[in-house]
Amino acid sequence: MALRTVRVPVEVEPLFAKAEEVVSRFFSERHDDPTHGTIEIFGERYVLLRAASLSVEFFDLVRTLYGPSREIEADDFARNILYDLAHAVGRSDARNFHLKMGLEDPISKLSAGPVHFAHAGWAFVDISPDSRPVPGPEYYLKFDHPYSFESDAWGRANRTAAFPVCIMNAGYSSGWCSESFGLALVSAEVQCRAHGGEVCRFVMAPPDRIEEHVAAYRTTDTARTGSQTIHAIPDFFARKKVEEDLQSRFRTELREREAAEAKLRVAQKLEAVGRLAGGIAHDFNNLMAVVIARASVLASRFDENDPIRAELDRISEAGERASSLTKQLLAFSRSQVVHRVPVVVDDVLSDLMRLLEPIVGEQVSMNVSLRAPGTVALLDRSQLEQVVTNLVVNARDAMPTGGRLDVSTRTRELRAPEGDLPAGRYVEVVVYDEGVGMDATTLSHLFEPYFTTKSGAGTGLGLATAHGIVRQSGGFITVASHPRVGSTFTVSFPIHVSEGAVEPVGPPGARVPERAVRDVLRIVVVEDHEDVRAAVDLALTHGGHSVLVHADPRDAMAMSVAMLAEIDLLLTDVVMPRHGGREVALALRAKRPDLPVIFMSGYAPEPEMLTSVPGARFLAKPFRPGELLSLVDELMRARIVA
Repeated sequence: MALRTVRVPVEVEPLFAKAEEVVSRFFSERHDDPTHGTIEIFGERYVLLRAASLSVEFFDLVRTLYGPSREIEADDFARNILYDLAHAVGRSDARNFHLKMGLEDPISKLSAGPVHFAHAGWAFVDISPDSRPVPGPEYYLKFDHPYSFESDAWGRANRTAAFPVCIMNAGYSSGWCSESFGLALVSAEVQCRAHGGEVCRFVMAPPDRIEEHVAAYRTTDTARTGSQTIHAIPDFFARKKVEEDLQSRFRTELREREAAEAKLRVAQKLEAVGRLAGGIAHDFNNLMAVVIARASVLASRFDENDPIRAELDRISEAGERASSLTKQLLAFSRSQVVHRVPVVVDDVLSDLMRLLEPIVGEQVSMNVSLRAPGTVALLDRSQLEQVVTNLVVNARDAMPTGGRLDVSTRTRELRAPEGDLPAGRYVEVVVYDEGVGMDATTLSHLFEPYFTTKSGAGTGLGLATAHGIVRQSGGFITVASHPRVGSTFTVSFPIHVSEGAVEPVGPPGARVPERAVRDVLRIVVVEDHEDVRAAVDLALTHGGHSVLVHADPRDAMAMSVAMLAEIDLLLTDVVMPRHGGREVALALRAKRPDLPVIFMSGYAPEPEMLTSVPGARFLAKPFRPGELLSLVDELMRARIVA
C-alpha cells in the first residue's frame, strides 16, 4: 500500500509501510476524557500543546526576559533549551515505543520514528535517497519536514526569522535516531521556510562529522538549486564537550591547587618552625651573652698564668661554641647575622673542594667542573662553604657502596620566572650523585628541621640550615630526585654587579684584643633582659665607662635634651617589648641628632634599621667584652676624626 505519513527511498518503502501499520494502530487506540483532563493513546497519557507556544511565542518571551539589545543572546538561549528538551523527549519516546512494539533492529526502530512524528503532529518526514542510516561513524541522514509545526507557526504569525527555527524538529529527530542506533547524533537545519528557504531541510550525522556533511551539502545542493543555504548546528554536543573540557580542566586545576596548598602548608610549617627556632636561638644567645661577658670580665681580673683565668677562658670558649650551635637555627629561620661580601664563587669552591676530597673518600669518584670564572655573588663565604659541604657529605652518604659525585658551577639568565626562580641572572652550584635517590614523600619533608633519612646518624638540621642560609642570601635551592636514580641539588644565587656591600661588625666568636683604658664615656644602655643588661653594664664599667641602664625603652625615650647633652653613646637592644631599638634611637636622635648609636641583637639586622639611623653600628650577640669596648672606641674615634 502507498505510504501516507512518510516519504522514503523506494528500497525501504516496505519496511516503513509496516512501521506505518504498527504506529497507526498504536495511535488508533486513543481515548479523550475532558472531564478528567486526560488524553490516552495506547494506554499512555499524552498532552496537546499549541505549536506557536513552543516556537515563535517562546522566542518572543525569552527576548522579553533578556531585555532590549540582547536579542541574539536571547535567541541562542531559546534555541539551546528547545533543542536539548526535544532531543531528550525524542530519545525517551523512542525507548518507550521500541519496548511496547517489540522492535529490535536499528532500521525498524528508525522507521517507526517518522511515522510516530507525523501522528504526533510534529511534521511530515521526507527522507532523501542520499541518506545512509547505518550503525557507526558513517551514519548520514538527509530529510525534509514539509509541514514543520515550527516554521508553520512563524508563517501563521506573518513573521520571518534570522535563523532556522525548526529547533525542536531537529532535536526530536536526532534523539529518536540516537536511541534507535545507539549513536550520538545531531541534526542541523540547512534550509528553513521561516527564513525564506524553499523547504525545511535537515542533515543528521555524528557530532564530529556534522560540519563535514553540512559543508558537502552546501557545495552540491546549493550549486544544483541555486538557492543560498544557511544552517545552524545545535550546540548540545558542543556544550557537552565544553562541559567535559571544563570538568577536566577543573580536575587538573584542583590537583594543581591541592599541590600548591600542600606546598603552602609546608612553607607555613617551615616558617612557623623557623620563627620558633629563631626565637629560641635569640633567647639562647642572650644567655650565652651573659655567660661570656661575665666570664671574660672575671678572667681579666686574674693574671694570664693564673689557673682560675684559664678555667674562665674555657667557660667563655664553651659559651662561644654553644652559641655557634644557634647559627644553624638562625640560618634555618633566616635570622642569622651574616657577614656578606662580594665573593667569586668558583674561587671559594676551588679551595673548598681540595679540603673535601679526604672527606668524600676513595669509594666515591668526585668530579669538579667550575664554569663560572670571575662570577661574583654577595655571600657570607663561610656560609657558602657550609652549604656546599653539607650537600657533598649528603651525596657521599647516599652512595654507601661508592659511585659518582659531580660538583659544578654555571651561570644562567632567566628572561621569565621558572618555578620559584624570578627572572634574573644567577650563578648556580650543582651537586649531583648517583646514589639511592628519594621518593616524593621524602622530598616533601626534605628541608624540614630534624627530618633525616640517616637512621641514628643525622641531626636533621643540615638541609634545613642550608635552605635557610640560601634563602637568607637571596638565593634558591631546588632538588630533583628519584629512587635508584640519584639526586641533583641546584643552588642559585643572584649575580652581584654593584659595589659597596654593607657588612655587620664583629661576627660572633671573633676574638678582639683587650682595649687600652681610655677616657670615661657616658653610655646609655637599653636592654629588657635583666641578666644581659647587668652583663653589659659590668663589661662597660669594667672598661672604665659610666653607664646609665634602662630596662624599659620608654624610660630611655623620655630622656630630656639636657640629659642627652651629657651622653656620649647609645647602646640598645633591637628586639624589645613595646618599642624596639630603632624606635629608641630615632626618638633620641630627634633630640640629639649627633648621638652615636650601637645596635645589638642575636638576630640579623634589617637593612632599613641601619639606613634609617645614619652612622649606627651593629654588634651581634653574644660578644666578648673586648669586642664591645673595641667597637665603642672605634665609633668614638670615627666621630672625633669626622
